Amino acid sequence: MLLPQSIRDSLITDLEEYLGNLPDDPDPEMVAAFMIEQLEIHADEKGIEDIIVSLEESGALDSSLQDTLESEMASNDDFEFTEEECVSLLESLCDIEWMEDEPSEDPVDDTDEEDDDEEEDLVDDA
Repeated sequence: MLLPQSIRDSLITDLEEYLGNLPDDPDPEMVAAFMIEQLEIHADEKGIEDIIVSLEESGALDSSLQDTLESEMASNDDFEFTEEECVSLLESLCDIEWMEDEPSEDPVDDTDEEDDDEEEDLVDDA
């Protein structure tokens, strides 16, 4: 399933703050619920509806995404509760690929060329 990179970036930021406020060994149920909630919020902001259902179908999960995330987090002794590891688990379970967001309409910044010209003028005056 293709999703905008900005959703991943936002999820990483949210998880970093959330996990930073939890003990070193947080409850997998709480982390999974937080991830799903944030994923729904960010998907809604991008106009993507029913993201969880789509992800469950994309990953051909046997149970809900919440239950699958919890189970994987709890049963894997090597799993570390870091934002990258949490998002990587989500990516692998649901077969997620990230695509670049649409480019912004910001104008190109030409100040670098102007700075170069000013530096040449200073050298010539010396």
